[in-house]
Amino acid sequence: MNGQATRQGDPSPTIVIRREEEGEEHAHHGGAWKIAYADFVTAMMAFFLLMWLINATTDAQRRGGRLFRAHQHPRPRGVRLRRALRRPHHEQ
Repeated sequence: MNGQATRQGDPSPTIVIRREEEGEEHAHHGGAWKIAYADFVTAMMAFFLLMWLINATTDAQRRGGRLFRAHQHPRPRGVRLRRALRRPHHEQ
């Protein structure tokens, strides 16, 4: 149809009027920003908590915490680097 005549010789387009019934409820839209904002606020809270904890720790506490990081474990005494590289970790 696309604005074309429906009857032969009638050049006027067809007009459709849609009337909504009273009492018809619409779905609520536009609440996605609240979720995004809550995610942002949560991330900022975690960031500031991390900054506060870093500031609240002493140098001695930070040095002690390094022992728990896997990539910075000191090698046991007597273990040479070549021997450690030849064998898998679980056989040492």
